[in-house]
Amino acid sequence: MRFASLERALGVRILAAFAVACALAAPAGAATYANGVDVSHYQGLINWTQVAAKSYRFTFAKATEGTTLVDATYPVNRAGAEGMGLRFGAYHFGRPSGTGPATIVASAIAQADHFISVAQPQPGELPPVLDLETSGGLTPTLLVQWTQAWLDEVKARTGVSGFVYASPNFWKAKLGNTSAFALGGYRLWVAHWTKSGAPLVPAGNWGGLGWTFWQWTDCASVPGFINCVDGDRYAGLDPGPLAIGPYASGVPLGSVPPTIVGAVKTGSLLTAVPGTWSGGKPVSFTYQWQQCDAAGSNCTPISGATADSYKPTTADTGHALIVTVTAQSASGGAATASAPTVAVGSSGSGSATRPVATTLPSIAGTTVAGQQLSSSVGTWTGSPTAFVYQWRRCDPSGGSCAAIAGATQSTYSLTPGDIGATVSLVVTATSAGGSQTAATAPTGLVAPAPVPAAVPGTLVAAPGQAGAVVTTDGRAQVTWQPGAVPDGSTVTLVPGERAPALKGTGVVVGISGVATTLPWPIDLTYANALPAGSVLAYSLNNTVWHALGTLAGPTLPAGAVAGTYNDGTTLHVIIGQPLRVAAFAAGRWGDPSLVAEGLPTVYRNGPLTAKRLRDGSVVVRTRVSVASQAHLFVGLAGGVSKESLVLHPGTVPVVVRIRHLKRGVTVRLRVAAVDPFKRRAALLLAFRVP
Repeated sequence: MRFASLERALGVRILAAFAVACALAAPAGAATYANGVDVSHYQGLINWTQVAAKSYRFTFAKATEGTTLVDATYPVNRAGAEGMGLRFGAYHFGRPSGTGPATIVASAIAQADHFISVAQPQPGELPPVLDLETSGGLTPTLLVQWTQAWLDEVKARTGVSGFVYASPNFWKAKLGNTSAFALGGYRLWVAHWTKSGAPLVPAGNWGGLGWTFWQWTDCASVPGFINCVDGDRYAGLDPGPLAIGPYASGVPLGSVPPTIVGAVKTGSLLTAVPGTWSGGKPVSFTYQWQQCDAAGSNCTPISGATADSYKPTTADTGHALIVTVTAQSASGGAATASAPTVAVGSSGSGSATRPVATTLPSIAGTTVAGQQLSSSVGTWTGSPTAFVYQWRRCDPSGGSCAAIAGATQSTYSLTPGDIGATVSLVVTATSAGGSQTAATAPTGLVAPAPVPAAVPGTLVAAPGQAGAVVTTDGRAQVTWQPGAVPDGSTVTLVPGERAPALKGTGVVVGISGVATTLPWPIDLTYANALPAGSVLAYSLNNTVWHALGTLAGPTLPAGAVAGTYNDGTTLHVIIGQPLRVAAFAAGRWGDPSLVAEGLPTVYRNGPLTAKRLRDGSVVVRTRVSVASQAHLFVGLAGGVSKESLVLHPGTVPVVVRIRHLKRGVTVRLRVAAVDPFKRRAALLLAFRVP
């Protein structure tokens, strides 16, 4: 990334990065660093075999510039470098532009999208780089906005925080020596050509973090290049730990909602910022602008308004606007909408600025399930007229946040689903100049509410409180966290079972007003260990029983009725709806793990033979497969000649001797199966009597 004298004359930008460990070309102190180069079309054909032979460890290659230029050598350099085992990364030569917030953001997003479509950063490669060498005439404040928008778009689509390439002088003069990017976790590739042992690093030594990559010369002599090339170093022995990790799989999940940038008036450009997303990566974004009433309700799509930018027309005057952003990953798509703008004004209305949080929003309250958290929106410039709230559930470190469905008020009551997680709040402020989001710091870990002493038989669920009920004989108890059982519902736990369930293991969990799924699962435990080798099962109708599957923890997967997990000392039955639970003897009649979910279907699994014996009787032989534990009844249709008990599903022989059959007639052999739950199925096999 340099302008050599020839390139200054031609106005051509050059960049290349590849691993270099060349002591002859490097200044003193380079031995502790991994060396590399950065390349572009300017280098022409490169012999990567020779480069790798000299122990170069990494390279960056130019992929794109502006919104249209593609470096033709990018795919060749990528294949050559990676083929020789070098760490590879791509960079974009930025061409900042714009005259106001909306056009500046639109320019940055368009260039980021162009870069991603060409570079297609992959796991194992180095993170994307934004090469900043020209300001496009933007002031430092506006150039900071452009740079942040480019980095935000790359991160929203890939989940990867990019690097920034700049010289110390450029950063100080054109970006006001800001340390905002260092504080935001973005690493620096500094361009300072010197023979000194260390470069100058802007922004207070990059917020105290120092440089990560250093372009120390614009003319290193490296085997494999026709001319000299930019020489680079990594602040360590191997840049491998910086490589992009495996992309997350799954459907995207909205974390921070989209926002709209620009003055909300006719003829003035508005730009959508797609927000941030957890879940599957990488993603692409599509947009649909909608016209709403002045209050932001009753929205309808605007025909043809499917780009990331939109200019309101006179038909929009007096209407609020929203934009719906759909994120698409390999696993599927998800959509979320921005907060509504203020009502669109006329083109002659006064100027307005986008809100900016000067004091971040905050959360107050006790982080215990059932407790209510409150919030403060913080302080904002830009005179916002409306605030929209979105609570998020985050991992224990405060990362990987996902929006909580329906949690859009200024307060939020913690649920059982928050236990073990942290919570944060995103506030969207809206003014005539557009909208902007700001997030609170994450809370501490959400703890479970204390469970009171169990009450025998029945208990009414109280708001914000955990509860516990024990059977009258003390064999089992059920507990729940606040919100798991609807407030005011009566929970009952009754002992009892019937054969073939094992005596003393059956319980009936009842919850008034709940016919199907609970908001959150509840926890059933037994006072004593169940009989060794027993199979625990549940029933919704006291007729058909289903063996309980094993869970990894106390979380019940979506769609599951119940499951078990062991915390090391206690077996827990996690229950998602009212049901019965009991244990059965493993391998014995009635073991639910050996009973099919459906009917005990019988299939023919071998040839059928019929042989007449000397006494005139006929012996019929075949093999059948039974999908379930079952009681088999075999004989001619309308009668039974033989019975057998099949305890384990599989293939069984069928041999039956039948008397008084006339020669030459066709009869049907009936193999009927009845499972332990009285469900029936039958197979009819026709044969000609010998």
